[in-house]
Amino acid sequence: MKTLIFLVLAVLGAHAANLNVGSIATGDRLLHSSTVYRPPRANAVQSENVSFYGNRNTRITAVQAQEVGASQRASARIISGGLGRNNVTVRFQSAVGRGYNYVFRVWGR
Repeated sequence: MKTLIFLVLAVLGAHAANLNVGSIATGDRLLHSSTVYRPPRANAVQSENVSFYGNRNTRITAVQAQEVGASQRASARIISGGLGRNNVTVRFQSAVGRGYNYVFRVWGR
């Protein structure tokens, strides 16, 4: 049974291009929202770091990067900061010869 659950999670996770960390609770507000887009470039891997810096009283409770449109096999991952901090940096990276289109959101208090 554990093997079956692992395989299902591995298959689902292998194609997941979205980043969803933390949870949005009552009292949280949208601290940042932006579109992160790069068009395809032949034989190139493209990447971009996007950062959010809140004031010293800001606490991040959720970070979301949702892929827009058809999947381009891109990835989004947190490289610094994050939950419980007042800043976060997310690295967006394309597959070879592809681009990406994400909506990046940061929630907190």
